[in-house]
Amino acid sequence: SDNGSAGSGGSGGGANGSASGNGINAVDNLGGGGGGGSQYGDAVGGTGGSGVVILRMLTSNYSGTTTGSPTVTTTGSGASEETILKYTASGSYTA
Repeated sequence: SDNGSAGSGGSGGGANGSASGNGINAVDNLGGGGGGGSQYGDAVGGTGGSGVVILRMLTSNYSGTTTGSPTVTTTGSGASEETILKYTASGSYTA
């Protein structure tokens, strides 16, 4: 309605709507949706946030074959050491 208020963004990086203008953009790397624009004029919704992919495996199983630019870290030691790949842009991993 004309007297309504903007909705709040949801969890996971969702953005707030706007009661009088464009919607707010979502937070990147959380995969949230953009906020909705108002009913007035040429208002538009905000853009959605980008996502993130995290792969975790035993280091003994890690092939090292990746594309893109993942962040690669290791944790633990010995037979239980794990390799963690974090992608925030396009890329791939081949086992």
